[in-house]
Amino acid sequence: MKKPVSIFLIVTFVALILGWSIGSFFTQTTVAKLIKTIPASPIVIDAQYDKKNHAISYSILNSGGTLLKITQEAFVFTPGQKSNQKEYIVSNIPVNIELKPGIITRFEMKLKSGTEKLHFGDVVLATFTYMNPLSPDLYTVVHSFKLKNISSSKKDNGGKK
Repeated sequence: MKKPVSIFLIVTFVALILGWSIGSFFTQTTVAKLIKTIPASPIVIDAQYDKKNHAISYSILNSGGTLLKITQEAFVFTPGQKSNQKEYIVSNIPVNIELKPGIITRFEMKLKSGTEKLHFGDVVLATFTYMNPLSPDLYTVVHSFKLKNISSSKKDNGGKK
């Protein structure tokens, strides 16, 4: 009488392990395929102005499952009330920045040399042109960065609202 119960328990245990393994395999491959099909798009997580280097440091997340490549940067500067600078546009700055899937990439966008440092209230509208390896098209992401008064905190919140 003990043998049928033992055999039943062993078969049940083996079936559970086998079912769990097969289910895990199909779930994992389905999730991997799903992640790869999510359209990749860069998301600007943070922007900080570096007065010393006259550059804005961007942290960009690639939320999709494919590698993206930023090919151009452009920006439009709009002076605030404290600035003596006139409005200017700089475009088509070629770059080669790779954005790996699911990783935050940090890089600097240098502002035009010879222009004055940013003042509180100045706005820089940055445009990043990127390519997706699944398409020959070019895509753009636009991010508005406004230099805010940092006397209330030591860190500039940049484009955060």
